[in-house]
Amino acid sequence: MIIKYINMFQTVVIKAIIVMMALVILSATLEIGWIVVLDMVTPPYFVIGVEQILDVFGLFFLVIIGIELLETVKMIIMESSMNVDVIILVGITAVVRKVMIIDIKSTDPIFLMGMGVLIVALAATYYLVTSSEKEFKCTLD
Repeated sequence: MIIKYINMFQTVVIKAIIVMMALVILSATLEIGWIVVLDMVTPPYFVIGVEQILDVFGLFFLVIIGIELLETVKMIIMESSMNVDVIILVGITAVVRKVMIIDIKSTDPIFLMGMGVLIVALAATYYLVTSSEKEFKCTLD
């Protein structure tokens, strides 16, 4: 009996998360569009500075990460499971975003080494999961 209420609670929470994520993705997309339009219509026309390009690319990756997370949540609802490789790909995308927007000149070398170790660990994990004959899924039954 209590399991029924827990399942209903989970469903409500997941649906609320989907709505909030969709609003955040829409907001970020509109912000990217606004930034690009403003940069195109201010002198010098149709020229975007390097710093602004890095900011826009960072926002693009945030939207991509949001879409991947939304897809993962959708998969949880539809299949009651999560593919581990999809979660790893979301992590790799997030790290790539961080690497693209990082200012190497003012970043602590230990942080850069840590990011390198994280990239190697995520890539190795993804390789092991995808090259394995097993299907890695987290079921939510």
